[in-house]
Formats: sequence, structure tokens, C-alpha cells
Amino acid sequence: MLWRYIEQMLDLYKNVDGIVVVNCDGFIEYYVTHRPGSNHLTNEKVARKHVLDVWTNLTEESSTLLNVLRTGKPMLNVIQTNHTYMGDVIHSINSTMPITNQAGKLIGAVDVSIYLPSEKPPADLRLDVKKDFSHLGKPLFTLKDIITNSEEMLKIKEQIEKISVTGSSVLIYGETGSGKEMIAQSIHSSSLRAAKPFIGQNCAAIPLSLLESLLFGTTRGSYTGAENKKGLFEMADGGSLFLDEINSMEIGMQAKILRVLEERKVRRIGGDKEICFDVRLISAVNRPPAELLSGEFFRSDLYYRLSPVQIFLPPLRRRKEDIPLLAEHFIEMFNNSMQRDVVGVSEEVLQFFCSYSWPGNVRELKNVVEGCFNIMSGRYIQMSDLPQYMLPETSFSFDDEDRPRQSLQEKVNCYEKQLIQDAVNHYRTLTRAARALSITKQGLRYKMEKYGIEFPVR
Repeated sequence: MLWRYIEQMLDLYKNVDGIVVVNCDGFIEYYVTHRPGSNHLTNEKVARKHVLDVWTNLTEESSTLLNVLRTGKPMLNVIQTNHTYMGDVIHSINSTMPITNQAGKLIGAVDVSIYLPSEKPPADLRLDVKKDFSHLGKPLFTLKDIITNSEEMLKIKEQIEKISVTGSSVLIYGETGSGKEMIAQSIHSSSLRAAKPFIGQNCAAIPLSLLESLLFGTTRGSYTGAENKKGLFEMADGGSLFLDEINSMEIGMQAKILRVLEERKVRRIGGDKEICFDVRLISAVNRPPAELLSGEFFRSDLYYRLSPVQIFLPPLRRRKEDIPLLAEHFIEMFNNSMQRDVVGVSEEVLQFFCSYSWPGNVRELKNVVEGCFNIMSGRYIQMSDLPQYMLPETSFSFDDEDRPRQSLQEKVNCYEKQLIQDAVNHYRTLTRAARALSITKQGLRYKMEKYGIEFPVR
């Protein structure tokens, strides 16, 4: 399993001298040095040996690899002097990161190092690695990660295989929580750009004032506190840039994105230099394209520039055959991460899952299963373990037992709260939610405070 990470690391760290990959038990899965004259170790000589058998002066406490395996936390810029079992002494600066699988389970660790010539390296020396390797513990999704029996989804997987060999822009439409980023990552992972960066950004999560500098980069002195910093287009050079909910951008920002895409050049804020980039743009919207084009909130010229290839991702309610598969997948995931032994869902829960509308799609199903793991006591998820909001609504019934408990105003308030909550969950911004409810933003803000409603955390 660890071999899937090795090619990524070799490409990212040609500027370092050594790379070591170990499994969760501390046995070496892979070793490479770009300075073979500095020691006698090779992959053939150390593979399948334990860390402490190769570097004989290290202990459970002093080895960065074993520390990371024990704690699950990275250790950066650690100066070490290591003695090998072949008699070599290596002075180096090491940065060690955990490796986890999709379920969040620790499966190993990777160590990158720069060798130092001095026998007594200065204590304040630091490793300056230009590229961010924090994502190596979270490998990108691939086609194999798309779990489905749905005919529509199987066709999408075939479509991804076909478009993976091209560099055309891709537009993904799908409801919130339907798995748009998984599709975007799978496109990148299947493409010729797979060894290059994949950068993802949710446009709705960033204020307009920050989005421009985030995308295009900044020049020192362009505004108070600004530094020379690459934007996402530069960071993704050679790879893929995924812009989720791109329809949430203001019209003015859309025009700037269009210009950048047409010229394939970007200029940092405050800068005067045009910087060329080679990026495959994958974007996503959470509203139907026809609805976007009929309104005044999305430029048609940008839409056509983004969508030479279009993927329409069906909501979970339209692929109910996937619900048992996905539930089983998430149960296995949380069994691994929470050290549980849950067998599955009860027959009653499975029938309910297949009849439920899943407004939050796959993300909601995952969150529901996780919530059940936190409160259930048996080995099967029961109806009593499900969150209250999923169960059939009884608040608005008018039987004799209910009448004394709720007044008309209380029922109206409850209904109003539910309408506002649904709008906030769907539109995710104050402006769009207020427009959908036909009230002012100030009025919506007041009612949200009144009912204790907050925007969902992404």
C-alpha cells in the first residue's frame, strides 16, 4: 500500500538527500539516497529491516520515525546524528510525517532528510523545504475509491478514464455533499498530471477580499502586511486546480478568472510581471447550469470556458442501490478509526435509509454513520441511534395529545425555523438564502439569531 506514495515523494523531493518509508511497525518499506557516497546503505540492504536495526544508536525515544508512528504527529527540522549498522555516521536534518489511509488509520511514516557535512551541525540550522508535504498522509481519491453499483456513476467512471488523457477544463455539477471533490481528485489521479500538485479551494468559504490574493498571489508591499506569495494558479502549475462552488464568485471576480484562463498568465496583486502557468482547471457548481445561465449571477462566457467537459453528478436519492454499499464502507471506515466492531445496520434502518431523501447526499450519510458510532451500544445500528432530525416529523400534528403542548404560534415558529434552516443549508450564503426566502439579509440575520441557527461548517 505504501508504494502508492513513493512516486509522489520522489518527484517532490529531488532537492533532499534521503527518503525513508516505514510501515506502522517500524520496518522499512523503501529507502533511497541521492548521495550514495555519503554512506553504504541501499534499498536492497535495508528493506524489511527495523529502524533500530539499521541506525544502531537510535532508540524508541530518539528515532523521529518511531516517535511519529507512536504519536501520529509530524516532526519537522530535527537535527540528528545517526550511526548505521555498516559503520557510517550521518549528520542530517530530518522532517518526518505520518501516513494514513482514507479511513484515517495510521499505516506508516515517511522521513525526508538533508545530509550535513559538519561533524557538529549548528543547533539553529533549519531545513528549508519549499514544497508543502503535509498532504502526503492524505492521498488523493482515485477511481477505485468511487464506490458504486449505479449505472449513472459507472458511466461517470468510464467518462473519467476517457478524459484523463486530455487537458480540457472540466465542470462538475452536483448538489452539496454529492462527492464533487472526489470526482475532481479522481480525474487528476487518473491523468498524466498525477505526479504534479492537486490544489483544491472552495470559493464560497473565502471572502471576496481574500479570494483574489489567494488565487493570484501577492507582492510585498502591495497592501499592509502583504508578502511575496504564490497564488493557487502558480502553486498548481503542471497539475490541476479545483475550484468548488465557483458560481459563488462575484461577477467582477469571474471576469478576472476568465481573463487569466484565456491568457494562461497570472499577475500577482501589486506586481507588474506576467507569470505563465500550465494548469488543468476543474470547477464545480452546486446549482443546475440552466439556472445559473438564466440568472444574473454567473457569466455565460465563463461558463462556456469552464465546461468543454461536463459531468453531472446524480444525488444520492437517485442512486439508492449505492446506499447499502456506502453504509457498509463508512462502517468499515469508522470501525478502523474508532477501534469498534460494528457489523452493520439493522434491516429496519436499511429500509429507512433507502426511503430517506438524503438532502445532504453522501456527506450526510457519512456523518449519520459517524454520529451513530458515538452513541450506539450494540453491534448493529438501530433506529434509536439515528439523529432526531431524520425521523418522521410529528411536531405539526393536531391530535388531542399534542394540542395542549404546542400553541399555534409555537407551531408557526417551528415551521419558520425549519424553512430558514433548509434555506441556509442549501444556499450557504446569507444573500442567496435571503433571496430564496424573499426577505432582507438583515431580516434573515435577525431570525437566525432568534432561532439559534448558524451556517453549517464545511
